[in-house]
Amino acid sequence: MSTSKWGSGDYLQLTASKLKIETLSEEEKKALGNLKEAIAKAGYEDCPDLFLLRFLENTSYSPEKAFEKLTVCLKWYTENKIGDLLMEAEPKENEIMKKLIPHSVTNGVDNEGRPLYIELTGKIKANMLAANISKEQFLQCHAWGMQQMIMRGEVSSKELKKPVTKFAMIMDLEGLGPGHRVGLPFILSVIAFDDKYYPNFLGKVYVVNGGWLFPMMFQILKPTLPQFILDQVELVSGNPAEGLLNFFPKETLPPMYGGSGPEVPILDTSDLKSASATTWDGEELEEVNIGAGDKLEICIEAENGAGTFGWYFISDGDYDVGFSVAVEEKEQKEGEQIIARKYEKLITDQGSYTSKGPCTVTLTWDNSYSLFTSKTIKFIASVAEVDISG
Repeated sequence: MSTSKWGSGDYLQLTASKLKIETLSEEEKKALGNLKEAIAKAGYEDCPDLFLLRFLENTSYSPEKAFEKLTVCLKWYTENKIGDLLMEAEPKENEIMKKLIPHSVTNGVDNEGRPLYIELTGKIKANMLAANISKEQFLQCHAWGMQQMIMRGEVSSKELKKPVTKFAMIMDLEGLGPGHRVGLPFILSVIAFDDKYYPNFLGKVYVVNGGWLFPMMFQILKPTLPQFILDQVELVSGNPAEGLLNFFPKETLPPMYGGSGPEVPILDTSDLKSASATTWDGEELEEVNIGAGDKLEICIEAENGAGTFGWYFISDGDYDVGFSVAVEEKEQKEGEQIIARKYEKLITDQGSYTSKGPCTVTLTWDNSYSLFTSKTIKFIASVAEVDISG
């Protein structure tokens, strides 16, 4: 199968897009034409309608606003070769994702024909995420999954002869507790990612087994959630095996929800790194206490050439601490910095940065906002000089 920079076959949603265009008003078709012309002038002459329609819908069919957001997406999409993320090109890190985040993408569709993603959110091994996968790898796996949902939407469009351009999700919160807050940075990164690159792709989120904790956590998260998520949340109260059958065919749902579809696999995680480990890839973690109102800065250098810098840390007791990574390349003007990791309050993080030449990397843990609570972190920071001449 030949693949263009946009993808191939069902990943382009040619049928869904054609059917969608047939439903547009004359004003909306005019907006589509204006956006297509503007995008072509920006160097994307062959941009599929799939992208144009999604961003127009996201901006209430304003070609100007859609153009501003879409050009950012297309640059990311082509530079990262997202069109190559076919089913057979599953990232190897997705095996880790399957173990830490029990989920299924093979359970059919809802009553509207939207492909279904099931996630056992309450069974996520949140405390092991950063120990085993970086945010960048996490988002790459997520992009692969989103591409598969696009492909499945096209299959539904062909079968139902109507545009299926969104997906549905079952979010099962059974087992969710305060300890899951350690995974919040990953959740927020996905929300921001989808808002930027996959807007208006989420059709419905059916929340089950919310218990007493969900309303409280939802109120905490609500200010951070974009409107496109808030509009799609459907709380299914009571027994999911009864409530979900109102929205899904029986053959789509797994037996635990009263259906006859495949079970959601829960995989063994014994071969993964423990969040409480005292070593990282065989190296001893250093332990430091950061006093209330205090900061910790660690500087590491690549003195003779380019370097790949790596870091990992975890805070004891599920306490967050401000964390950022800044880089000063020696070829830059004095005082100029590259932000390799934007400041964020985190419980754990893992990442890397490869410099263009000799440089100094500063890792900062900031507890200045805490009036009374000190934070104990375990971390490792390293550098390996690399040859980037080739």
